[in-house]
Amino acid sequence: MSEQEHEHTVEQFSDDTRKALAEAAQLLTERLQAHTAALLALTADSDFEALFEQNAELEELVESWNDAVLDHTGTIPLALVDTEDLEEEEEEVQTEQVISVVSRFDLRVVDAEALLAEGRAAQERVLAEDQESDLRDPVESAEQAIYAISREVGEAWFALPGIELIAGARAYVVPEQPFEALEPEAEDIVTELTTPNGTVTYAESWA
Repeated sequence: MSEQEHEHTVEQFSDDTRKALAEAAQLLTERLQAHTAALLALTADSDFEALFEQNAELEELVESWNDAVLDHTGTIPLALVDTEDLEEEEEEVQTEQVISVVSRFDLRVVDAEALLAEGRAAQERVLAEDQESDLRDPVESAEQAIYAISREVGEAWFALPGIELIAGARAYVVPEQPFEALEPEAEDIVTELTTPNGTVTYAESWA
């Protein structure tokens, strides 16, 4: 029980609080001694249902003693936590955090021959390292060339040969719950590229 939750009905450091604290301590001491004796007498074949009941009784006396100390001094010696609260906190800690990163880059082709040449070279290097790669269609367009280069080196928007960056932007979004992840196998993948509802935590752009 917290200090905020516990209501003081008596004056601190009074004869009443001293008496209540002494009684709570006496009851707790007696129960703790009896409980310890019961624990020491336990065996593998003992009735643990009785132990659970004794545990509950001891917990109540500890809480009463804690409250008596609070009444007398305004402080709490034992920060008791409900196991249900611990389970809720654990669930919160284990809650998966999701961040959606959405990008768009507009590119202008200024040297198609240089771009296609680098795209074909990138395709050859990728296939040499990974013969099972799906990068097998002939590189005959700017899009195919950019795709092949990106498969080899990742995002290379600022270093693509024969390409001029018109503009680019990227947003980092913490999506609202419930969250539906992008479906990579969707028939119309373009519809999956929209920014999810949520909070934009960071954004950057280039021109």
